[in-house]
This record gives sequence, structure tokens and C-alpha cells, in this order.
Amino acid sequence: MKYFAKLLLRHKKTPQKGFTLIELLVVTSLLVFLLVSISSLFMTFLLSGSRLNTRNLVKAEGRHALNQMEFMLRNALEITTNSSNQVCQTGMNRIALRSSDGRITEFRVQNGKIASNSASLTSETVQISSGPTFDCEEGVTGQGYVRISFELTKSVPDAVVTERFSSIVGLRN
Repeated sequence: MKYFAKLLLRHKKTPQKGFTLIELLVVTSLLVFLLVSISSLFMTFLLSGSRLNTRNLVKAEGRHALNQMEFMLRNALEITTNSSNQVCQTGMNRIALRSSDGRITEFRVQNGKIASNSASLTSETVQISSGPTFDCEEGVTGQGYVRISFELTKSVPDAVVTERFSSIVGLRN
């Protein structure tokens, strides 16, 4: 008996190597918390980057369409009768103009895109939420102008990006 007691005392005095279960649990829980925090920050970063890229795409498409319409209207010889039999009034959803080469160009929605006779001004990547509307009026000085407005939308997994575009174009004739 004395031998076993001596053996037990000697066994307790020797330092043990390794970690206790509590230490392992604390370290594991801290690592899990750290990984969850990092992954949520990474996902937020990815989603906000996706939203930003989508917003830039919508803005670029809208600016391109608006610039093309402004250029053609500004340099038009005249506003002429469109396919809805309207010439120059407010609230038109299409407008026709005679360009300097004598050809007639009409801006309208076609197959879900803003288009002219010869080309689409927006692509399938964006949707038209509203418009385009063309308000053709005469200014105080007697010079005519056209107000163009439309809205483009694109969906991303966690949001919908919508941008409104409008401009006023003074007519030469």
C-alpha cells in the first residue's frame, strides 16, 4: 500500500504536457468567432462591390443612350411625324427627326430596349422601368426644346439598382 501511495504522489508531482479540455474549447470558440466575422465582412465586401459594378453599368448604359439622343436631336433639321402620328407635343413615347443627311430617325422602345431605326441604344442587361418620354415645347425665346426622360433598372442578388436619366435639348430649327 505504501508503494502505491508513493507512486501516486510521484505521478502528481511530474508536470504534464499538453492542453486541458477547457483551453482547447476556448481557443476553438475564439477561432470560430474570428472566422465567422471575417467571412461576413468578406461577403459584405463582395455584395457591395457587385452593387457598385451594377450601378456603374446602369449609369454607363443610360448616359450612352441619352448622349446619342441629345446629339441627334441637337443636330436635327426638324422634328417630324413619328409612327404614332405625333409631331411635337408633350408626353410622347417616341420621337422622329430628320437628320442632316435627310434620313428620318425615330427613338422608341423596341424589344425592351431604347432603340433608333438603325441601332439599340441600351442592351439586354438593363431593363427600362419607365419611358422614354419626350416633351416637345417652345421656350420663351421661341426656340424649341425637347425634354427627354427615362429610367433604367438592373437586379442584383440582394438589391435592385435604378437610375433616372433626363435632359433638355435645345433644337436648332
